[in-house]
Amino acid sequence: MPLPAQAWAAVVPVKGGPLAKSRLRLPRATRADLADAFARDTVAAMAGAMEGMPVLVVTGDPDVMGWVALAGHEVVLDAGAGLDAAVAAGVRAAGARGADRVAVVLGDHPALRPLDVRTALHAVARHPRAVVADADDLGTALLTLPATGEVHTAFGPGSAAAHERLGYTRVALELPGLRVDVDDATSLAAAFRMGLGRHSAAALARASLPGVQATIHSIGEDGSGSALLDDGLEVVVPPGAAVSSGLRHLRVGQRVSVELDDSGRVATRVWVVGIGPGETIR
Repeated sequence: MPLPAQAWAAVVPVKGGPLAKSRLRLPRATRADLADAFARDTVAAMAGAMEGMPVLVVTGDPDVMGWVALAGHEVVLDAGAGLDAAVAAGVRAAGARGADRVAVVLGDHPALRPLDVRTALHAVARHPRAVVADADDLGTALLTLPATGEVHTAFGPGSAAAHERLGYTRVALELPGLRVDVDDATSLAAAFRMGLGRHSAAALARASLPGVQATIHSIGEDGSGSALLDDGLEVVVPPGAAVSSGLRHLRVGQRVSVELDDSGRVATRVWVVGIGPGETIR
């Protein structure tokens, strides 16, 4: 699927660091690892969308700068003046490289695929400025604009409508891999169901911790089944995993705590706080 005859460049702002993805209720180191993986998969998808399309990553984080350079992409320094300023810096750098059009995608799309990007760029090509809303129809999943001239963007809460007010044409697309940007456990679960990129899948496997919260997803007559962690990962619940905790009849939808084996994929213990041995109600 060849793209229209325009010189495209991709701009991906990446915050990076320990404060990234603060709405994911996970330990700081785990959040940072996941955020980094999301960015890697987003950049990889943008880079694979079109042969020769440069990918400019706007960041002020030294670790992000390191892997971006190793991957052969261009680093644009984020001066720390906010997301709109970071986007503007990326667009100006793309224009200086000779790009005609810029596609801006934030670095939190772990289920994004190159085909999603190619399809989206075809759909928006006839509009000078276009916005594709995220899955909630509130935020911005993709923004396209000229690489030269004034750069006006309005990222933040309600940015899809704000970009429309700035003159961007809203284009409706059914591309879940593009439209699901991960900010919390719900959106991470949605991305997980679609299929994460390799970096994000590996980071999520590393993220499984003992004593995490989960919801029973399925249960059989023998007491075996599965549970969904709050990050969307489905883990196996073997027969008897709940018996030692004083539970006899798990039900679908029940909120529980689970302890996982070394693989992070099998529950070795399932319990409800306040029920069973050692679980004093507080």
